[in-house]
Amino acid sequence: MTIQRPRGTRDFLPEETWKRGRAKLAMQDVLERWGYQEVATPTFEHLELFTRKSGASVMEEIYSFKDKGGRDLALRPELTAPVMRMYVSELQNSPKPQRLCYYGNCFRYERPQKGRFREFWQLGAELIGGARPDSEAEVIALAERTIQSVGVGGDIHVGYLGLIRSILDRIEAEHRSAIMRMIDKKEHSALKEFLDIIGQEHLGLLELTDLKGKAALDKAAQIVSDLGSSASSPSAPMQSKIPEPSLAGRSSAREGRKVSSELNLEEFCQTVELLDAYGVKYTVDFEIVRGLEYYSGTVFEIYAEGLGAQRQICGGGTYELASLFGGKETSSTGFGLGFDRIMEIVQIEKTRRSPVYLVYTPDVKVEAARIAIKLREIVPIVLDVMGRGIGAQLKAAASAGAKFAVIVGRSELDSKKITLRDLSAGEQESLALEEIEMRLKAEFT
Repeated sequence: MTIQRPRGTRDFLPEETWKRGRAKLAMQDVLERWGYQEVATPTFEHLELFTRKSGASVMEEIYSFKDKGGRDLALRPELTAPVMRMYVSELQNSPKPQRLCYYGNCFRYERPQKGRFREFWQLGAELIGGARPDSEAEVIALAERTIQSVGVGGDIHVGYLGLIRSILDRIEAEHRSAIMRMIDKKEHSALKEFLDIIGQEHLGLLELTDLKGKAALDKAAQIVSDLGSSASSPSAPMQSKIPEPSLAGRSSAREGRKVSSELNLEEFCQTVELLDAYGVKYTVDFEIVRGLEYYSGTVFEIYAEGLGAQRQICGGGTYELASLFGGKETSSTGFGLGFDRIMEIVQIEKTRRSPVYLVYTPDVKVEAARIAIKLREIVPIVLDVMGRGIGAQLKAAASAGAKFAVIVGRSELDSKKITLRDLSAGEQESLALEEIEMRLKAEFT
């Protein structure tokens, strides 16, 4: 019986693997040019790392197990927590800010569907430390440039959790989780009805989440004023500490620990002003409420066309996780890209180089191997290992889409002239090995 791959996983054949590799290199090149250094973490971690960050409910969607020593471990469901764990262990005393990037496979036990797999890949970056508006604008601009490097455009929506937190703090705790779910699911009618029932429609939450762009920012300033908060606004740069709302019904290991968050609309305005300076096209959208249990400032998501309902390809924002993992409280901003979704719409300019086939007669096998080693310094070379004749080797080269074949026989070696055949044109000529090297180098570079 044939053994099938596990449900929710994929095999990547050579062409797709090459395409994924090219996309990864293009995006990593952008990250490197912005000063981000790549790091790598283990594929499995202590289970507590993820339950501490996301609460016990995360157990339902991760692969967890006990090792032979009885330790509770889990395959990583995402990469931010492992990177922050590594930062606390290895880099906490290094100069700030730390600019780190990463790429790796992650695992979630969920129902496989289009755009969702049980094994998937994530590429991302974390800017640990640094002033909030400056870090937020840099990370959002970096996320945009990263996807643009593979020919993908995105619709960027930017929100601010400080204001959402301040509104929720004025609503009974038992209602908060339901309100957040409706905002996240964009259930406007249900939200309006619910706010009417609990008598909280006057807080402006419904209108704030309905509006987008400049109108949303103006409404935010009005709400800050209406709430009677001492928080800053564009016209009055003041600050007010807002306690973290404890969302009823959402299990979180952050319970009892305050998020370092300020209702500071002036900072958010500085962030969007810097985004303008970076040339980033964005939409202010307070409906973005991702990860309220640990995000503490600006949050953003990027949506792409051509993906159907699963349009989101990137998400991120400002958070504080270092102290949760035993380190000093440190504000960080980062993003994670859904690499698999991006690969569905990626545009790679360069095509894969077809190899050159080195075709030879059996009596010059040793000499052919030496020539292959030398030519591989310039181009990909395929050497026959099937013991086939010249005709069969040339047929294999044509079937593989090779443009050139280098033909070596005893007579070629004796005359110090090797045949270079252009398979697409059906032409060939005899050249010295050095001349063939020059021709192939010019053709493939």
